[in-house]
Amino acid sequence: MIPEALRGARTVLLRMASPLDLLWRRARGGDRAKLPPLWLRRHTGPVSEFEGSAAGLIALLQELGLLPIPDGGTVLDAGCGAGAMAAALAGRLADGARYVGFDVHAPSIRWCRRHFAADPRLRFELAAVASPYGSSRGAPASGYRFPVEDGGATLVLAKSLFTHLTREDAAHYLREIRRALRPGSPAVVTAFLFDPSGPEMAGVRRAFPHEDSRSGGRVRYRSRRRPTAAVAYSRAELEDLIERAGLRVQWLRPGYYPGGEPITGQDTLLLGH
Repeated sequence: MIPEALRGARTVLLRMASPLDLLWRRARGGDRAKLPPLWLRRHTGPVSEFEGSAAGLIALLQELGLLPIPDGGTVLDAGCGAGAMAAALAGRLADGARYVGFDVHAPSIRWCRRHFAADPRLRFELAAVASPYGSSRGAPASGYRFPVEDGGATLVLAKSLFTHLTREDAAHYLREIRRALRPGSPAVVTAFLFDPSGPEMAGVRRAFPHEDSRSGGRVRYRSRRRPTAAVAYSRAELEDLIERAGLRVQWLRPGYYPGGEPITGQDTLLLGH
């Protein structure tokens, strides 16, 4: 993993390159000119995947019959980053629908609030919790309440969120998804899942070499120094957390499961009450 000093230097270089990136995007025209600056896109993962991962989730939501979002519907985007899903969903929200995104990264939330200010259906909230991706001075994530009322969301999205949560925080966030979801409504969650008894475990150990000792090997990290940089769960472990939260798995599309190398994507789970 990249040491913190190098990570900071990378951010500085990407900030310096952002004006050139903007000129290049404007020259190409189209929607690319509306993308967040380069350094914010890189904050959420590889720059090349910023648009493609959002488009892939939109395609899945359409396949599941969850789009468009009708009048009275509310999408809650947990870990919204720099608004990739907000941009992809804006044209698929009815006039009486709304989108609420939250993230721990203040610069991303500030950019989203400015960029989407003209659309009253879109709201962005800063999750003031302690996180290596935000501020170290916030409250524990295990006490964070999602910014919607009980049963206020007709669709919850958590794309590339549980890949950065410890077991304790994942358990709490699942309970919050349960609280936020309107009865009968779905949540779409992505994760890295593996099978501890499968022959692919040699690849899992290379990709996620560090074991959470409290989990009995059911939770693994890519970096010991920065555990939440990438987290993998055994399928049984995450399904147990989901059940304990009062949710159930309605559907699973394997991406990484049953584990191994190379990592080709995340697993996608459809959850409900």
